[in-house]
Formats: sequence, structure tokens, C-alpha cells
Amino acid sequence: MLSRAAFSLFWMARYLERAESQARLLDMSLTMALIDVPEDRVEQLSVPLLVTGATETFYEYHSEITPQNLLDFLVLDDRHHASLYSMIRGARDNALHVRGNLSADVWESINQAWLDMKDLRKQGITESNASQVFDWIRERSHMFRGAAYGTLLRNDAFHFLRLGTFIERADTTARVLDIRYVMAMKSMDENSTQSFFEWTAVLHSLAAFEAYQNTYGHELEPMNVAELLVLNPDLPRSLRSCLQEIASLLEEIEGETGRRSRRLSSSLYANIRYGDRDYIAERGLHEYLVDFLERIEGITEQIRHDFMGGK
Repeated sequence: MLSRAAFSLFWMARYLERAESQARLLDMSLTMALIDVPEDRVEQLSVPLLVTGATETFYEYHSEITPQNLLDFLVLDDRHHASLYSMIRGARDNALHVRGNLSADVWESINQAWLDMKDLRKQGITESNASQVFDWIRERSHMFRGAAYGTLLRNDAFHFLRLGTFIERADTTARVLDIRYVMAMKSMDENSTQSFFEWTAVLHSLAAFEAYQNTYGHELEPMNVAELLVLNPDLPRSLRSCLQEIASLLEEIEGETGRRSRRLSSSLYANIRYGDRDYIAERGLHEYLVDFLERIEGITEQIRHDFMGGK
């Protein structure tokens, strides 16, 4: 496969996964801001900015963090890469480059999302209709994945598309868990009711609330949350599940290139697969996640170098 095509497929999937994750983050942050006392609301609204690394850019356009300013910036603003508008546009642009590698269903799911997003930008978004917009983003992401899984040949195009999904998902899970875990632990010392909502926010932000209840019951324990989101092989957004998919997909790509990518991903997967909650607790979750993010970034750069013409 041409390196340009691999790049476009990889980033098409990353943008759509990122859009879904950001919709979940925004939805939960706005909800938590309504629950929190006034002095803590800015902290809740800051979470999506921290996860996306867009705090500095936000203050270039807005003087304060309010729900409406956050929505304007992270949903419809076309001046920066962190908005949902820019992500959907990026996914559609990359899809256009590889139209011949996509089925009609996959192309239509992405193209229609872009057309709808342009209409939404004309209409605008407010706090009153934000949840409906976030639901729509999630539905479009699910539609894309369903169309891809149900209609694409299992060739290298499919493998690069899926790689983009799981690289992005692993990165997001680690970032969200790192930021929200700290907030939840802080609340445990201050207010038991607030602590419950904080732990719920961690799980809902990563679509793992029902999975937690099915696995551990209704009592929310910090290390149970960490174990589920890092080590559980059956949770789609856990770090272990994502790394298992990444390592497997790299093995499926044809050719001798990519040996170092395969080695790096297999090493990180083995580290997680044979790890346990005691090791995470002893090392500290923050330190563990910082190391993970550095290593997943290293894998991403190696994939780019091996398959996409990177230097």
C-alpha cells in the first residue's frame, strides 16, 4: 500500500475516534459543571481542554471558561485542530484521498457527517441542544465503524484504518483516566457525594460505567476503576484491549517493513498483559500513565516511519 494512502486511512479513523471521545468528554464536563459548586465549575469545564492540550489556544480566543465559550471553541470553531468541526473535516478530507479504498457505505457515513456538521455550524450550538449534538457525534462514529467492519475487505487498508482507531483510543483513555482520576481522588477527602459523581464521570467519559457495574458491582473503588480501564482485556477502551488490537493489526500488515513497530507494540502489550493492580499501585497511576503515553507516542512515530514515509 502507498504510504500516502496508509497515512490517510490511519488519520481518517483517528479523527472520527477523537471526535467521539471529545463528545463524551464535553457532555460529561458540562454535566459535572452543573453538579459542582460554583468555584469548582471551571475545573470541570477545563477537562476537555486539558485532554486535548488546547488550553493555551482557548485563551487566545476567549477570556474565560464558560459553558458557551467551551462549546463554541471545541465544537464549531474552524480556527484550530481541537474542534469537532475540524476533526470531522479532517476525517472527510482524508477519506476523499482514499475514496477508492473505501466501500460506498463507509464513504457515505463520513461524507454525510461532514455535510451535517456544516449545517450545524450555520445553526450554532447552545447548552440547551448540546447533548443532542453529542449524541449525534457518537452515532456517526458508530455508524462509520459499523460500516467499516461490515463492508471492507480485510486487507491493509482495513488494518491501517483500525490501527488509527485503537492508537487514538489508547491515547485518549490514558489521558482521561490520568486527569479525572486525580480529580476523583481529591474529592474523596472532601465530600462523599461529590466523590461518587467524580468516579461516575471517570467511567462515563470512557463508556465504561455499565461494564464497571457488571464487573465490580455498585461500590466505586479507585483501584477497581484503574484495573478496569488499564488491565481488563474485555473492555473495548481499556489500555490492554487497545494494545492487543494494535499488536495484532501490525502482525497482519503484509511485508517486512514494520519490524520495529511490531516489536515496540508487542513489548508494551506484554507489559500490560502481565501487569497487575499491585504494580500500578506501587508505581503510582499517574507515573504509570505518563510512561504509557510516552511509549504509545513512540509506537505511533515508528508506525509513521515504517509505513507512511516518515523520517
